[in-house]
Amino acid sequence: MRNKNEDQKMKRRILMTSALTALVMTMTLPVIAQADTTKLRVANWLPPVHHMTTTLRAWADELEAASGGELEVEIMSAPLAKPNGQYDLAKNGVVDIAYSVAAYHPKRFWKLMAVETPFAAPNAEKAGVAAWQWYEKHGFMAEDTNDTKLLALFAHAPHLYHSTKPLTTLADFKDKKIRVGGNGVKIAEMIGAVPVSMPPGQTNEAMSKGTIDVSQFPWESVKGFKLADVSTHHMVVPGGTYAGIFYMTMSPKTWKNLSESQKAAVTKVSGEWGSRFISQKWDNVEQSGIDAATAAGNTITTMSDDDVAQLKELIQPITEEWIAKANEAGLDGKALLEDYYSIVSGL
Repeated sequence: MRNKNEDQKMKRRILMTSALTALVMTMTLPVIAQADTTKLRVANWLPPVHHMTTTLRAWADELEAASGGELEVEIMSAPLAKPNGQYDLAKNGVVDIAYSVAAYHPKRFWKLMAVETPFAAPNAEKAGVAAWQWYEKHGFMAEDTNDTKLLALFAHAPHLYHSTKPLTTLADFKDKKIRVGGNGVKIAEMIGAVPVSMPPGQTNEAMSKGTIDVSQFPWESVKGFKLADVSTHHMVVPGGTYAGIFYMTMSPKTWKNLSESQKAAVTKVSGEWGSRFISQKWDNVEQSGIDAATAAGNTITTMSDDDVAQLKELIQPITEEWIAKANEAGLDGKALLEDYYSIVSGL
């Protein structure tokens, strides 16, 4: 029979074993919970005051909810590359998701520039949704973005012009230095202005220093880039010149490593749904730019019907150039454009 000391030793061993087991379980449980959650990093190159920061967060919240907590999304605050370097961030797996302006990649997205032909988009939502439908329908998505997982194509509202000098007629653009991008470069040249390329975030400083006279942006940029105090005149172009198209894409490595349920969640908030969701946010913030310009006491002028007609005639070659380029590539450029216009008008 065991003596009293042996019984006490046995009890101590049992207590120590129980305590150790409890400690191991306490340390292990959080690790198991963490293993079930995948964190995604979304690159963001626009300033924190720009609405894309909150728009991306709203989209991320939808993704997290769709995943049932399996995905956690971080919207990065410091840019890792210039706007034209964002696609490679996703392609090379530096980040999980990236977005930028399609026009910053003219070789990759030249076909997509059909949706940026002049006066083709009444608002951001229709432009973004039509772009996704058209790009997918004709197989261009598979051709142009086969090295990433394309999540959405979204748009900003159609462009107008914000100036440090009076703009009342089309003739006032002559010799003005305009910050532009995409088709805006050709438009500036065709109306007698001087195109200047620079990242959007530099516009405020450039206007305040006189480096540029005019900027081509939708209304939301007046607030997003704080242009109300440096641009005193705004010219609205009925129908807009064109709406800029953005892409959002995912690293192929990230997509491959997601579970089936996580992929389902990403798919749910992407495609046409994601294109519409983000584009609507751009439409919704247009009024904030108008309000900022009005509060600053700025002059807002609407281009006359005669000037709009003249503008359309002057910049028609942009559309014709895209048709010719598509034809050279073995496509039916005119039919493709007509199909896009048909999709837009049907939304």
